[in-house]
Amino acid sequence: MNFLRPTASHARPERLVTQSSSIKRSWERCADVSYDLHTDPDPMLLADLQLRREQHAHLLELAQPELETLAGLVASAKSVVLLADAAGVILQEAGSTEFLHKAERVALRPGVSWAESLRGTNAIGTALFEGAPIRVHGSEHFLSCNRILSCHAAPIRSPRGDVIGVLDISGDAATLHAYALGLASLCATQIANRLLDYTDHRLHRLVFQRQTSLLDSAERAIVLIEHDRIVGANEAALHLLDTDWRLLDSPVDDWVDGWSSLAGRTDGIRTRSGQALVGQLHRGQESLTAQASPQHARPRATPLPVAPQHIRTASAPLPELEDTAKQALLQAVAAMDGGMAVLLQGETGAGKEIFARHLHANSAWHRGPFVAINCGALPESLIESELFGYEGGAFTGARREGAQGRLREAQGGMLFLDEIGDMPLALQTRLLRALQEREVQPLGSDKRVPVHFGLTSASNRDLSTLITQGLFRADLYYRLQDYTITLSPLRERPRLREFLCAEFKRLGGTERGMTLSDAALDALEAYGWPGNYRQMQSLLRSLVVLQPAGSLIRREDLPLAQTDSVRAPIASEADSAMAVVPSGDVPAATLRDMTERTIEQVVRECGYNVSQAATVLGVHRSTLYRHLARLKSRDSGPG
Repeated sequence: MNFLRPTASHARPERLVTQSSSIKRSWERCADVSYDLHTDPDPMLLADLQLRREQHAHLLELAQPELETLAGLVASAKSVVLLADAAGVILQEAGSTEFLHKAERVALRPGVSWAESLRGTNAIGTALFEGAPIRVHGSEHFLSCNRILSCHAAPIRSPRGDVIGVLDISGDAATLHAYALGLASLCATQIANRLLDYTDHRLHRLVFQRQTSLLDSAERAIVLIEHDRIVGANEAALHLLDTDWRLLDSPVDDWVDGWSSLAGRTDGIRTRSGQALVGQLHRGQESLTAQASPQHARPRATPLPVAPQHIRTASAPLPELEDTAKQALLQAVAAMDGGMAVLLQGETGAGKEIFARHLHANSAWHRGPFVAINCGALPESLIESELFGYEGGAFTGARREGAQGRLREAQGGMLFLDEIGDMPLALQTRLLRALQEREVQPLGSDKRVPVHFGLTSASNRDLSTLITQGLFRADLYYRLQDYTITLSPLRERPRLREFLCAEFKRLGGTERGMTLSDAALDALEAYGWPGNYRQMQSLLRSLVVLQPAGSLIRREDLPLAQTDSVRAPIASEADSAMAVVPSGDVPAATLRDMTERTIEQVVRECGYNVSQAATVLGVHRSTLYRHLARLKSRDSGPG
C-alpha cells in the first residue's frame, strides 16, 4: 500500500491540520502497513545521495539561507534542522552536533527516507502526506524507536502547488519547543516565496497584500503571470483571493482588477469580490538570464580530467562527456595530433558530432575552424562542387566569383565528414586522392591547392559491410580509420540518471524553476532511447519549453510512448494524446510536427473549445495556449 504520493492539493490551503485528527489518521494508515515499516533503515549510498542532491539542487540552493539561519537558532536548543525531498529523503541536516549523534541512532540523517509508508507516523512523512505543517512529539510517533524525537515539519510547495520538499526541526522529546512549528512554517513559506522569485525571469510577478508594509514580508502574496494568465502562486495569494490551486492558468483579470497599471509603482487593486488591496507589478525580462539562482551564477560544465599539456579545454560550451568517452577523447586527441585520421562509429544520435567537436576543441587544430559536412544530406549533383569548390563560370548557375569548397574552408582546422558511408561511390575516389595528397583541384581549374587539416569521419553504418557489398571503397576506408572509436548508445550509458539531471539543468530546467520527479526520472532512465542523445535532448527541451515554469515534472508529463525497445515504458493516455515519439529509426526531430498535428486535430474535434481540448490532451490550459500561439506564429510567418 503506497499512500505517500504528494500531489498539488486542490482544497483551500490551511495553516495547520488539526493536530489530533492528523495524528489519528496517520496511525490508522500505518496500522494497515505496520509489517512493512522500517525500524532500522540503511541510508542510501553516498553516490546515490549526491545524485538526489543534484536532482533537487535548485531547492537546496534556494533553501540555504533558511537552513543556515535555523541551524544557528536551534543549535543552542540541542535541535537540528532537516531538509527532505518529496519522497521524504533527507537531503541536508545542520544544527546541534550533540543531538546529531543521538538522531543518527534512529537514522534521522541524510540519505534516509522518512516517508510515512516506511517510517510510520513522523513529522516529515506525515507533513508530506497531509500537505500541511504538523508536530509529532514523543509517543505520537508510530514506531517506538522514534519516540525519543520531537519533530516539527512544514511542506514546501512549488509555484504550481506541488509539494516538493519539507523543512523539519527536530529535537529531544524530553523538551517540547512550542515555537518550533511556527518557525518551520515561516521558513518553509520563505523558501516557497524564493522559488517564485527565481522561477523564469521572463514572467511578470504581481505582489500584493492588505497593507503596503507587508509587501516585503514573508506574508506577501505572489502570482506569476505569463501572457496575462496566472501560471504560479503562493498560498498567501490563494488566501487573499479566496480560492485554491484551480486559479492556475486562468486570466489574471478573473481575479484582480487594476493590476496591469501598476508598472513601476505601488497602488491599490481590487479582488473580484471587491476587496481593496495594495500591489506591485514586477515586469519580467525579455530572456532567461544568469539570475536563476541567488548567487546569479550559471551552471558550468565539468572540466575534462587532467591531461597532457597539448590537451586544451573547449572554448565553447558543449554537452558533458561520460568518463569512458573522456578517456577515449584523450587517446583520440593523441592520435589526431600525431597525424592520424579518426573514425567514429555509433548509432544515429549517439553523439558523434558532439564528440568530434570535443576532439577539435582539445586538439592541436583548435585554433582553426570546425567544418562539418553531412555526406548523406547533400544532393549527389552538388557534392563535388560543395567539397572541392569551383572556378567562376565552371558550370551553369555557378557564381561569378567561384566557391572555395568545404575542404579548403577547413584549412588549419578540422574537417568532419559525417555519414561518410552515404557518399556516392563515384566521388569516393576523388575524395581519397584529395586526402592522400592533401591537395584540392576545384572544378573548372587546372591548379591544385594545398590543404592542411585534421580529419574525422563518422558513420552509423558498418563500413566493412558496405565494402563487401561494393558500396564503399576499401582503400578510402583504410585511409579514414587510422584510429576508430565506437560510441555507446544512450541506453548503455553508465550513470544515465545523473546525466539526465545534468542535461535537464543545462537545457534550462533549473532556470525555469522546474524539478524532475522520481517517477519521471525512473521512466526516462528505463526508456530505450532509439534516437539516443538527439532524441533525449529534444524531449528534455520540449519539457523545459512547453511545461509551465515552476512545474514538478511527473511521469504523465513525459512525451514517451512504447517502441520496439525492451526498455520502453508503457505510455499513458495523456502520453499518446499529447506527443508520440516515433518508433524504429524515424528521427526524433519529427516529434514537434506530430505534436502540432495532434493538437490541431483535438482542438478541431472539440469545436475550438480550448478548455475542453486541454482536458482531452491531459495538459494545462496555459500549455495548450503556448502551443496554439506557436502554431499561429508559424502559419502567419513569411512564405
